[in-house]
Amino acid sequence: MQLDTPSSTLKTELIPLELQDILRVSHEPLRQFSDFEVHQLLCADLYAYLNYLDQGLREIGLGAAQISMPPKQLFQQPGELGDFRVMPCVRATAAGKLHKTIKLVGTNRIGRLVPDQISVGKACYLDPQENFVSHQFDACLLSSIRTGACAALATRHLQTADRPIRTVTVVGAGRVGFYAAMCLLNNGEIDTLTIVDHLPERAVTLAAGLQRIAPDCQITTTEYADLSNCDLLLLATSSNTAIYHPDHFSAQIIITLGADCIEQRELHDHPQWHSRAIYVDTLDSLRFGDLAAWTAESEFDSRRLIEITHLAANHTRPPDYPALFIATGSALFDNLTMSYLVEITTETGPVAPPAETALGTD
Repeated sequence: MQLDTPSSTLKTELIPLELQDILRVSHEPLRQFSDFEVHQLLCADLYAYLNYLDQGLREIGLGAAQISMPPKQLFQQPGELGDFRVMPCVRATAAGKLHKTIKLVGTNRIGRLVPDQISVGKACYLDPQENFVSHQFDACLLSSIRTGACAALATRHLQTADRPIRTVTVVGAGRVGFYAAMCLLNNGEIDTLTIVDHLPERAVTLAAGLQRIAPDCQITTTEYADLSNCDLLLLATSSNTAIYHPDHFSAQIIITLGADCIEQRELHDHPQWHSRAIYVDTLDSLRFGDLAAWTAESEFDSRRLIEITHLAANHTRPPDYPALFIATGSALFDNLTMSYLVEITTETGPVAPPAETALGTD
């Protein structure tokens, strides 16, 4: 059916001034940060970054700061290899500052358009009064380093003066394993660091790079089957099957970072997990990975979960070893990391690339 053309048609072209007066659209100031810039800014002073996170966690644990953080929303279609997640958080500090953040991040298991990068997406910091996005960050390395920082801070609060962490084993030589090792080396006096990966050449590359950074630490690689007792075992993999069983070897502290969605696993169920406290980044970890699998298989008392904010506020007694810490990715650590980046770059310009490329994290 063809409509008759009216004798008098509406004139749709308006001069720019008229259009502006009608639409009233204003420029939204936005500063964008690449993965490289995030890496440079956070690694420039890891000690300051870790202490900033720790202070933020402590304020929350003491009740001096308030957060609004709904459960992480994870979307995955039937049969889909990857997923995407929406992670908002609002934090009001003890000093009265308001930090509003949201991260939209995807799990990229196809790697065709964005090869060799499992974590893709953006993290956004909103203007606290006007709610526009004032700072936007590539989310890959931000997500990895905040996870490594979480592991380092958990270690800081779970070790005791009479049982310091000296020997560390890292299973998984990817980005998270790299940043966790970096933060741990910055966090304390580690004598021996052992790295394991299902791709041995990746473990060798990471060990060589870390050795240049920490020449006084003995850094080696090995096969998982050859691992022995250690003070700290850190699991940072993308495994869909459980890896560590306490009968394999013992560790004073076990930290699992990789099982952050429903189908992923890093820990075998074992009686030693059944009665003692389990430490977590947030209570939301109960919905993913190993904790989700355990709760599906048997009754689980969620009152045994202790959040890292309580550890930072010294609200808990010394742990019964072996101590287990589980992190599945926290919007709170995103929020703390973004607010740190915003604060340290308020008076600075873009980060210039260094003359020599930093250690790769693939």
